[in-house]
Amino acid sequence: MKTLRIGIAGVWYDCFDEDLARKLYQESVSSLRSMGEEWEFELVAAPDVTNDVETCVAFRDRLRQTDLDLLLIQSGTFAAGEIIAAFADLGVPLGLWGMPEPETTGGALRLNSLCGVNLYAGILGTYLAERNVKYKWYFGMPDTALFQERFQPTIRALRAIRTLDGARFANIGGTPEGYYDVYWNDGRLRSKFDITVDRHELTELLAQADALPEDEVNRAAAAIKEQAPSEGITTDEFKRLARVYTVFDRLIRENDYTGVGIACWPHFQAAYGLTACTTLGRLNENDLVAACEGDVPSAISMAILKAMGAGKPVLMDLSALDPEDDTILLWHCGVGHPCWTNECIQCRHTLIQAPGIDGTVGPAPAAFDMVMKQTPFTLMRLTDGGNRLLLATGELLGNTKPSPRGTRGWAGHFKMNGEDPVSALEFTNTVLVNGFEHHFPLAMGSLSDAVLEFAAWTDIQPLEKVPYRPYMQRRSW
Repeated sequence: MKTLRIGIAGVWYDCFDEDLARKLYQESVSSLRSMGEEWEFELVAAPDVTNDVETCVAFRDRLRQTDLDLLLIQSGTFAAGEIIAAFADLGVPLGLWGMPEPETTGGALRLNSLCGVNLYAGILGTYLAERNVKYKWYFGMPDTALFQERFQPTIRALRAIRTLDGARFANIGGTPEGYYDVYWNDGRLRSKFDITVDRHELTELLAQADALPEDEVNRAAAAIKEQAPSEGITTDEFKRLARVYTVFDRLIRENDYTGVGIACWPHFQAAYGLTACTTLGRLNENDLVAACEGDVPSAISMAILKAMGAGKPVLMDLSALDPEDDTILLWHCGVGHPCWTNECIQCRHTLIQAPGIDGTVGPAPAAFDMVMKQTPFTLMRLTDGGNRLLLATGELLGNTKPSPRGTRGWAGHFKMNGEDPVSALEFTNTVLVNGFEHHFPLAMGSLSDAVLEFAAWTDIQPLEKVPYRPYMQRRSW
């Protein structure tokens, strides 16, 4: 992914304290450069504060060549409205940044910075409203809690936007028959995010798997076997798992795919005698993005979460509701990956059958049997061609109650959109009334602020809670 680029310009007005505005600007630039090393962004800074519109125009024109993601305009003092009009022409998101007043108990007003931010927001919201320039306000020095709690979600959101810009995804093997809810429209995704989706036939990949040299297969099989304990999987089956994993990994890396959706059944088992579960989990564990059942929108959603610094997302189903203790079972065949658990086993699938090498049909290898560890999580998936999303946070409860084999975890303590606590029953009601797709990407930690900011920058509407009622309900869109 390309490095984020953040621009910054400092402005002032000649009836306020130019020297203090300059000092605050220089200290801010120095702090942001240090922050950029930790948060992985590059700073493009104007050399000095200015109150001259032509100087701002020249800097703006220089920024046009830098592929900027955000321009911070620090109001060192109240400053001329013509300046924001010039920077609004740049066509990038703006950050309107105010500085604290050094004295508020007497003497002259030295900065009036907050009023300057208000002026610029007012100009963008009224005089220049038809340009639809998107902006966010910030306040305080870079090392303050208020600045950082507002700036960190911005960096995470912009990193996700940058990840999707011109990204290539792939579908391998189509979508399983009858899984109509995870179909997608290429044109809508391309219009929304400038995403392209390539297609690959499963037979194409399996033919490549068969052609792999034996020594390469043996090395890969040994690494797979060592990744987690196993039961009931033969040496030959580990080799077949290694062949499949190797060609999928190579396809993603050689084509620089941001993510893939793989049709993991039923043709996969018929053609190769395996399930794709541990292969999908292993791809994600190894810092790639892979969604099962050919679900490209879920792969895109997982890539967004990953770009926000959420580690290695996993794709789950909503499989059981327990209103008595206010929990939901999140389960999926065996597609988890080891970072999500304290203990996992590579084993045969509990549901899917496949013919073995001798032609006998039985439980297919391989799935990760694992209870997800206790951890907070963020659940987010795009829907409606990327124009809406479902966002919830909650907590995986660890091995606290019985659950069926597979990748699974009971979850509770749900909130929607970062604020509204919802019961397990209300969350289920929201999903079902909205006719939401049956897949739920999860990432560790709480990313509500970053997801909501991503949604605001990209004109995506988060779905609202649908309070449970015993009568029939209809979605509002």
